[in-house]
Amino acid sequence: MFGLNLKRIFLIAFILAVIFTARQYVPPYFARFQFGDSVRQTVKYAAATRKNTDAVIREILMSAEEAGVPITAKDIRITKRGPSVTVDIEYSWPIDIRIHQYAIKFHVSESGEVFGP
Repeated sequence: MFGLNLKRIFLIAFILAVIFTARQYVPPYFARFQFGDSVRQTVKYAAATRKNTDAVIREILMSAEEAGVPITAKDIRITKRGPSVTVDIEYSWPIDIRIHQYAIKFHVSESGEVFGP
């Protein structure tokens, strides 16, 4: 059949399985990278642009929507300690590989100078 022996059929099946798995795992990690960079920039420049907490949360939610990251405002935790502030975001991304469904958990944490009230 098309000059395929068992070894070549196994190799083609393996390559297809790797491609299928990569299509499930690459998007969440790439989105996490983009989203983490956006959060870093937002927190870093929030004090310089005199943004308040609500404006920072709105900006983080907009960048999450752009990156396709499934978060809500309740997933964002802002903690002020002295002259610094920490933004912590925890979320999960569902993975479905047909035989098993689960969620990858991500944590984004950035610190910066205290911003607005």
